[in-house]
Amino acid sequence: MKESKVIYFNGGGTLFQLKGTNLPSYYSRLLSDITGKEISPQLVFQAFSNAENWALSRTNYSLFSDLDQRKYQNIFYNSLGFKNRKIINSIEEKLAEMLPFEYILEEGALKVLNQLKGKYKLGLISNWDESLLEILSDLNILDFFDSITYSEDVGINKPSEEIFRIALSDFLGIKTRETVYIADDYKVDIIPAMMLKMNVIFFDKGPKGMHGRPFQPEVRCPRITNLKEILHYF
Repeated sequence: MKESKVIYFNGGGTLFQLKGTNLPSYYSRLLSDITGKEISPQLVFQAFSNAENWALSRTNYSLFSDLDQRKYQNIFYNSLGFKNRKIINSIEEKLAEMLPFEYILEEGALKVLNQLKGKYKLGLISNWDESLLEILSDLNILDFFDSITYSEDVGINKPSEEIFRIALSDFLGIKTRETVYIADDYKVDIIPAMMLKMNVIFFDKGPKGMHGRPFQPEVRCPRITNLKEILHYF
């Protein structure tokens, strides 16, 4: 991949992670406290998976409408055994008061960015809102990027290929085969990038990653389990 000219990264789960925990464990603790019912990280992971599978089944990947958000919540909470919408609303209200996420850089991220900056153009493609810019600034990595594309700004989510095309348009004259995309979600990130003929590197951190996914050794593309392994490709 040394002939590549642009390297894109995903954000949360790739370059930065939740501090000291992952999403299933964090929600397990909060939901158990709120409901008084023991809800395991494994059950939370499955509930998120069910909701994400529904989101991926939509015919388009526009930002969630209020109806989409409600459907997503219903699938998530129904999977946890909560089927009364009044109870779901109450849990959501309490969660909103308890969810200040704290992020840290992925181990090796600063070394990787320092070594790649200047040799390649760097971009970021993320399903995130405008708080992404503040997170990147707080982590002191905002200035590494020549292009930042996030879903709230462009009005569409990955895995739509359109968000990738928008990001690619920031570098005129660059062909997709001259780009690399590094990300931690195979379905949402890697597959659409491959469909566009981008080079890909799948960051498979397994249960220690932000989303708590199991390792996926069956994935057939360049694969790393430590971010610093990226440097072997460049």
